[in-house]
Amino acid sequence: MLGPPIQVVSENADTKHATNPPFELGYWRFGLRVAQTWRLRLHLPVHKDWEKVLAGLAPLPTENGLYILHQGVKEMWTKFNFEHPALIGTFGMLPGDGVEMETMRRTLDQVFAKWNFDRTWGWDFPMLAMCAARLGEPDRAIDFLTTSAPGFQFDARGLATGGPFPYFPSNGGLLYAIAMMASGWDGAPQS
Repeated sequence: MLGPPIQVVSENADTKHATNPPFELGYWRFGLRVAQTWRLRLHLPVHKDWEKVLAGLAPLPTENGLYILHQGVKEMWTKFNFEHPALIGTFGMLPGDGVEMETMRRTLDQVFAKWNFDRTWGWDFPMLAMCAARLGEPDRAIDFLTTSAPGFQFDARGLATGGPFPYFPSNGGLLYAIAMMASGWDGAPQS
């Protein structure tokens, strides 16, 4: 179980009550899995305590068949639907450790339908694009990267204008998403 207290990617969560945010759970799973792989490559044994933590991590929280920002969040689809949609990042920026594909597909559909994209900014759109790409929806991925939302626009020099100016997570996220979509990822369809 992660938290509380925990500061989650979606910055407006109450740190004293947020529990088991999916992005952070996914990051723990990914980090521990990669650390164990490195140990094996170094001809070291699997670290038993790390394996115990990895095996014991809580599942990604769901409600009504959809991933949510964190366990126990109330009114997420109406009150917190402007946050960084980090619940998508678990299968966007991260490779999906702990993700159930159809739950993520339904969640992305719900985010697309209910999120207030005029209030999101920064790396949100690249993260959404990467999730759509991993789910086999390249047209939706491109739509996220070419959004007209004010929080993901660029000036004539290519600097992101959404958020504090210049906001480099937007630029970095855009480059990361394009690189991933152009070169593929583990499990990507063969072209």
